[in-house]
Amino acid sequence: MDNALFVGLDVGTTHVKAAAFRPDGEQLALAVRGYPTHYPHPGWAEQSPADWQRAVRDCLGDLLDGLGREADRIGAIGLSAHAPSLIPVDAQGRSLLERVPIWQDERSVPQAQSLLDEIGVEWVGLGMPFASFAAKLRWLTETHPAIAADAAYALGVKSYLALWLTGQLATDPSSEPGSTAAWDPVCRACGWSLDRLPPVLPADVILGPMRDGLHQEFGLRRPVPVALGLNDGGSAALASGAILPGRGLLALSTNGVVYLVADDPVPAGDRLERAIFCWPYLDGRWIIGGQTKAGAASLEWLARIMAAGFVGGEDLERLLAEAAGSPLGSRGVRFFPYLMGQGTPRDNPLARGAFSGLTLSTGRADLTRAVLEGVAFALREALEELEQHVPGIDRLNLSGGGARSALWRQITSDVLARPLGHLQADSFLGAAMLAAVAVGAHSDTGAAARAMARTSDARLPDPDAVESYAALYSQFIQQREAHAGFFRT
Repeated sequence: MDNALFVGLDVGTTHVKAAAFRPDGEQLALAVRGYPTHYPHPGWAEQSPADWQRAVRDCLGDLLDGLGREADRIGAIGLSAHAPSLIPVDAQGRSLLERVPIWQDERSVPQAQSLLDEIGVEWVGLGMPFASFAAKLRWLTETHPAIAADAAYALGVKSYLALWLTGQLATDPSSEPGSTAAWDPVCRACGWSLDRLPPVLPADVILGPMRDGLHQEFGLRRPVPVALGLNDGGSAALASGAILPGRGLLALSTNGVVYLVADDPVPAGDRLERAIFCWPYLDGRWIIGGQTKAGAASLEWLARIMAAGFVGGEDLERLLAEAAGSPLGSRGVRFFPYLMGQGTPRDNPLARGAFSGLTLSTGRADLTRAVLEGVAFALREALEELEQHVPGIDRLNLSGGGARSALWRQITSDVLARPLGHLQADSFLGAAMLAAVAVGAHSDTGAAARAMARTSDARLPDPDAVESYAALYSQFIQQREAHAGFFRT
């Protein structure tokens, strides 16, 4: 296996990314393909499974073209995907909905409340309860009874991909619920049955080779083994080397998320009350996390309106370059990043975003910097809540598209008053690491992390900026609480 390559395939919220790595973590090739998210109504967020399949085909084709003859050395492919989403499928694994609700979708709030009223809080986990897999499953059975009756299985994104790629039905403990006895009360409350959920297997298991014929569509000369993998947050945490308790990752991706490794889970009641998610990780440990629901998506939203349409990399780079010319504090402008509702420490799907402090002298640079600062303030609020459950945090890294901005990394470090490393890869690296473990190229996940994780030296907070941001953060919280009704529909 010393000469083998390992591919990580990550189906994220906005893109499929595939990358090939040597066992020492050196990246040889990367391919990226995007797809849309549809927001037909406030609180709805949908994607098409057909778009995922198309993007995976194109992305793997691009990757193999980039590798050339090196593609014959691929030893295994590991999977990663966003969660929780809900895909009802027939017996052949075909989605029965053209578009499915993804993790951002919160139309299932009434169903989540019904579940809480009927069976209590013990099911809460694997994401925020009002947008969870369980709430979405109840929504499906109540609003689409014919589709629910026809469905052979209810899957998440990764189990859908695993079934398509290998013909094997499976999920891992970090992704959507599987057919375990603990989920029987939830299934009964949803009018479902356990045998219509995928079995739960370890993240580092090989599901089997890629389905015969499908590998040829991708350009592979042989059916490559496929490892199950973790959800995208767990994969990114692993890629950063966060194995031990007290270590973690901040993701400036579509949402803004804090992931911390812990020895023990957070009680279900605390998860619900403080909008904390908690799911099994690796080696008997847990990931405890919180979020602001629009992280880098807030910057993309601003760029989209400023550019009057299409948002490309140049649009974002121009805004970020301009933001560097706005001083700390954005000339008094505040941004409240609740474009998809408020997350940790108080889940409120009805919360809405806002700017404050606007004057006729406010410029585009001030608006952009205010977005960067507002997201950082929301991450600080989530981190402070999580510290009550994971004391002694000793190492944090930043990942995601937003973390490519040196300005945003520095602002986040200053707001959090913490050194922050930068994760050079992302979830696709974690998926490749688990593929390497699954076929024995590394003895365990710890060995894989030591050999393959890639982070830069930590960006240090500026002491003067830390003091200034501490005062601005207090004002951010006070203003939001004083005008709470203004930020809600």
